[in-house]
Amino acid sequence: MAQRSWSDLPRVLIDRIFRRHMKIGGKGIEPKDLARCSRVCTTWRSVIADIWGKNLSLLSSPHRPIHMRILAEYQNFQRDPPEGCKVMFVDSLFHWEAIMIGPQSSPYAGGVFLLDIHFSDEHPFKAPKVTFQTKVFHPNINQQGGLCLETSWCPITTILHVLLVIYARFNDPDPDDPIDFEIAHIYKTQRTQYEERARVWTKKFATASQISAIDWSYFLKKHKIGETPM
Repeated sequence: MAQRSWSDLPRVLIDRIFRRHMKIGGKGIEPKDLARCSRVCTTWRSVIADIWGKNLSLLSSPHRPIHMRILAEYQNFQRDPPEGCKVMFVDSLFHWEAIMIGPQSSPYAGGVFLLDIHFSDEHPFKAPKVTFQTKVFHPNINQQGGLCLETSWCPITTILHVLLVIYARFNDPDPDDPIDFEIAHIYKTQRTQYEERARVWTKKFATASQISAIDWSYFLKKHKIGETPM
């Protein structure tokens, strides 16, 4: 019988091995050992890159404390994700993509909203840049998808807290601290028109067919988005 090697293991099994043994602040595979593992074969490297981000040189970077903080936030998020929200790495620890499902009690119900998240090399002392990739009719989101996080950010704030606040704004906009003043005026003076336009934009732009670098099919199926009614 031909001799088999570690590199012959199915990718799904390799993925399970690494995810089970990766822990921050406790027993598990240390970053330096994980970096060594990534050199065993291309399959291992690919799986580890999916978990850590594509740039594995981060494991030995002089900015490692920042990387560990970001990774810890990511793993905490994955352990206890808020309802209707999910995050994934895109190409590094510093670049995430998030997906939100519009709350059923809001004009954004049924919408699939993609967000881009970039952490700076000064994290957590500088707020991450979070932008909606999906167009949203909302007083606290500008036409380019931008949000204002700087005024409420502090080093103990986590991205989980940020996304929870953003998600809450679907149901509870703050027209007194707007980015888009025109939409804020409509919200204050013509609430019915505001809600109708928000629903129209949601139907037009926030669909399950959003183009993304991440395969969100499992998450969307879990939330019954894009399914054909019986």
